[in-house]
Amino acid sequence: MTNSGLLDELRRTRFELVRNGRWHEADRLAGEAVAGGLEPGALAYLPGSPGPCRTSVFRAVQAANRGTGRAEAVASARHAEQVDDGTFWQAVTVLIHAGENALAHRRWTAATGVSRDVHDLLGGRIMVLRGDPRAAVRLLTRGVRPRLRVVAAAWLVQALTEAGELDRARAVLESARPVAEHPDSAELHFARGRLLLAEGRSAVALDEFLECGRLLAAWGVVNPAVLPWRSSAALAAADTGDLVLARICADKDLVAARRWGAPRGIGLALHASALARGDDVQLEEAITFLTAGEALRARHDLAQLLLARGEIGRARKHTRYLREAASCPQWTRAADALASRLLRKDGEAALSDQERRIALLARAGRSNREIAAELGLVLRTVEFHLTAVYRKMGVAGRPGLRRAFVPSA
Repeated sequence: MTNSGLLDELRRTRFELVRNGRWHEADRLAGEAVAGGLEPGALAYLPGSPGPCRTSVFRAVQAANRGTGRAEAVASARHAEQVDDGTFWQAVTVLIHAGENALAHRRWTAATGVSRDVHDLLGGRIMVLRGDPRAAVRLLTRGVRPRLRVVAAAWLVQALTEAGELDRARAVLESARPVAEHPDSAELHFARGRLLLAEGRSAVALDEFLECGRLLAAWGVVNPAVLPWRSSAALAAADTGDLVLARICADKDLVAARRWGAPRGIGLALHASALARGDDVQLEEAITFLTAGEALRARHDLAQLLLARGEIGRARKHTRYLREAASCPQWTRAADALASRLLRKDGEAALSDQERRIALLARAGRSNREIAAELGLVLRTVEFHLTAVYRKMGVAGRPGLRRAFVPSA
């Protein structure tokens, strides 16, 4: 049997073991193959895989994929000697999956003897989690060796999406070429889904997340800390109105995330579950688990939910926090939009009954003269009241009034 044929047979055997829940046998098979000289990425989910790694670190990667034994995985990654690109890559990746972001950052900054592209890629990933997507973009736009180009493109798309640079993210994505059934392809599908979700194309985004999940299942990955595709699929499903699917995806991720124990996965699943259920208490809990940028997104969604419910005081508190914490134009604009909606709510509350009736008619497209005739007022009175409406609601003329919500009389 050729090497290619042997590898295919090993993959099929491992997949069957994983599918039947025989994780220890599957992991032992992969570990023995790696110890025998097989490339680590051949039998386990190792996106990028810049080189071989030691068996102890490889087992930590297996534990992260499986979603159990977090403490032991962190211990292996923490004490792994920095002897080559592969060991460094896997050790830092396991620390990130385990939610040990501060430790991963220290390990990254202290790294010596590591290839520049490996160092830059891992730094970009860390910077996104630290809420600094622009720093991540700077690191991820440098050249990398051919075998790292797909994962580099995927992580760059995510960083650009987080920074609100959707056009640049789209351009990067269009130039990326996935490799069929390869671990890096799952990263690319996930990045494409996040971009589509940011663009408001939720139905297509959902397809990308489901394909990402299919690929991960084939590699035996059940831990949402590796790629939170179910939580992201839940957000997309909720946007399309499929709340049943959204709840199923979010709840599965929450169970798996709690089993692994890393805060970020728990927070993402709580966020998705809360949006699927309209649960503001669960959203507030999610914020306490999430990293910087993701916490801002959850807080924005919480402010929107509270605003829709008419809980103006709480919505204003979270909007104020969002504005103060915003670290990129995307969230500054989001905070400004929420503040404008709050201003309009304040204006609506300040309208008199006469002003509200006039505002409703103007919003419906009636001219000032038609409003005067319908309400039995002189034209000048209508003009006077409309001026007051515009001022109180903070809008510019009828176009602004049409965009603002005005309660019925």
